[in-house]
Amino acid sequence: MSPFDKHIEQIRRLLEKHQAAGRIAEHAHAGEIDWPRSNRRSLVLANDTGVELGHPRDASTAFLLWTNNPGSVSDNRITVIGPELPEIAGRRAAFGKIVIVEGEDFNETNSFERYREMELLRYDIDLSGYMMRGVSQYQREWSRISRDALRNGFSFKLLGGALLEKFAALPYIKAAEIIFITQGREAVLEAKTIADGAIKIIGAMNKMAETLSFDCSTCEYRDVCADVAELRSMRKALIHNKAATHA
Repeated sequence: MSPFDKHIEQIRRLLEKHQAAGRIAEHAHAGEIDWPRSNRRSLVLANDTGVELGHPRDASTAFLLWTNNPGSVSDNRITVIGPELPEIAGRRAAFGKIVIVEGEDFNETNSFERYREMELLRYDIDLSGYMMRGVSQYQREWSRISRDALRNGFSFKLLGGALLEKFAALPYIKAAEIIFITQGREAVLEAKTIADGAIKIIGAMNKMAETLSFDCSTCEYRDVCADVAELRSMRKALIHNKAATHA
């Protein structure tokens, strides 16, 4: 079991629902993407914007889930729930981005460190005409794509491919897939409810790993740890390591 298997199953059910309604497009990433890179982050001004995704006034969610279970991730698949970029050109759109990875050798002591490394990769994109306008600790994402980039064929397949290449470079990642959501506010918020549960687990991991605080009686994540066996295992491993360090 992995701490996010339940959340990944919820994502699969969400995809099935949208698939049945005919709202899904799937792309396969194969090989290196063909798009100019920017040596520094692209600057896309408001007047040059072709599409704005996840503006603070719109719904937005962006999060990462991982699993140790072989075969549970569709490697190099890019799924779009809702309109593709050309269909929303000239508009702002509510936006969701979900990254699901299958890893190996995740354990109680390295999971959170690896999570932080993977989390940074989600924002390490240097494609010409694409600007990450803002991100936050609240698992939101705000980005802009220039008019010129859209005219030249910038797409979710291309953006997803760039992300997948980043994850493939990590030695402990065996498979990765990306899901984009542009179907509207309701669809994004539905995904966000799944994210909210995962974020609580990540918060508990962070508290244990960063502060080495193990007093369950005063911890705001007590209920989460009670429900997630992996968190209890992590707590035991960290307590053991702390004791060994101070022995």
